[in-house]
Amino acid sequence: MLAVSEENEMNNQIYILYHGSFGELVTEHLTASESGLADRIVGLYDLKVASVSLDEPEKDMPLDIPLPRCELLLVLGVLPKAGDLVPIIAERTGAKAVLWPIEDPNLIPEGRYSIEGELKKRGVHIEFPEPLCLLEPGESENEIVKSFAELFGKPKFEVRVNAESKLIEGVKVVRDTPCGSASKIAQRLAGKSYEDLKSLEEAVGQMHDNECVAYMGPDRPIMQQAGRLLAEALKEALEEYL
Repeated sequence: MLAVSEENEMNNQIYILYHGSFGELVTEHLTASESGLADRIVGLYDLKVASVSLDEPEKDMPLDIPLPRCELLLVLGVLPKAGDLVPIIAERTGAKAVLWPIEDPNLIPEGRYSIEGELKKRGVHIEFPEPLCLLEPGESENEIVKSFAELFGKPKFEVRVNAESKLIEGVKVVRDTPCGSASKIAQRLAGKSYEDLKSLEEAVGQMHDNECVAYMGPDRPIMQQAGRLLAEALKEALEEYL
């Protein structure tokens, strides 16, 4: 657990509940000073709870959990049977929106629809993007989620190229993926040829798979979907040069 100061005057303060490899990866990236989001994060907590009572979930609330005031509650990799704690935490922190990405079908919260209903009853907006890097500002009706999605979600690049040699000279990340895969891969693209676009897309896909921790299975190939989003973002940035 890491507590962060509540005395933050920025709008859209964020509290992160996380667990497991996905939760740790995204939390580490979002809290980095260069993320542009770090000064909006008012608290982090590793919610290790494996299950809670269906009748009285508040009895299973960890005694050491901080409850800083926030506007956005970001839920990352929390175990399925711990989901009933989220509406309670949202209420006690004053959260106005909950962003709960699904990166692994094995972590879909039990009672998802009852949790959603409970949050809506309390006036809290909730979204379950699958995956989180699919999030775009224009796709949400909620201003708090939009504010987050301006910085993190569906990747977006700007490129600088040498049109004669067909080489990429540099890549600027306009919108990063929440796990940081876009910014990590962007650093490795300088000097690569875009003349054979298919080969470039395959190389980007391989680099992405080495970074991504999302679920990969024939039933729900979320990692593959995330990789396609990254390759498509680069292709879109290169469009005017093709």
